[in-house]
Amino acid sequence: MSDYFVSCSHCAKENPLFLSVCKNCGSITRDRIPNIDFWKILGLLIENPKVALIQIIQAEQKNFTIFVLCASLFKIFLVGSLVSGVVFERSFSISSFLYFFLSVVTLILIGGLVLKRIMLKGRGKSDFRMKDFFATLIYSFSPQLFGLFIIFILEFIVFGEQLFTFNPSPFLIKKNFAYLFLILELGITFWNIYLTKIFFSIYINKKSTPFFASLILIGLIYFLSIIFL
Repeated sequence: MSDYFVSCSHCAKENPLFLSVCKNCGSITRDRIPNIDFWKILGLLIENPKVALIQIIQAEQKNFTIFVLCASLFKIFLVGSLVSGVVFERSFSISSFLYFFLSVVTLILIGGLVLKRIMLKGRGKSDFRMKDFFATLIYSFSPQLFGLFIIFILEFIVFGEQLFTFNPSPFLIKKNFAYLFLILELGITFWNIYLTKIFFSIYINKKSTPFFASLILIGLIYFLSIIFL
């Protein structure tokens, strides 16, 4: 049984995490969580990621999810543009970002439908909510918020417009800073992979599958950010 399903303490009936009342005996299984406390969740994602993601599933309103999605994908696309600028001499454009954004959302929706089909074998259709899958996956990308609102601002202060034009490349004008920021960006990416692995572990009760699923997903998203430039 995956962590998305828990047993009632009174009748031992299996219930999905989002239920606060046992569907078998009617017992209260937990306190009701009406909304996501954004700042509390961000802190929990650092302190205890699994608890944070479970609370997101249990929240009835998935507030701030669209904001986290847009900001996180924008940050990933910026990283993709930096890589493309250094390797292929391509630059950032809004139209390319929109194509990237739509492709990633489509990828996430397809992934959710596939996971739903796998998890609901022998269960009722109401035992899986796509909005739980979507919100928890998106919040696992929260490290990108730190990258966007802290690291990227520092990068722009240091490099200015060269961060987008590569004329000249940041690795030529301020080499030490460029490599420092590269290390920080890699740290954000590994943190993102770690949280996504925890996300998958809630839904998939297998030892190594969540890790490989997170690597494949994050790898695909970064790959899309490069090919759409």
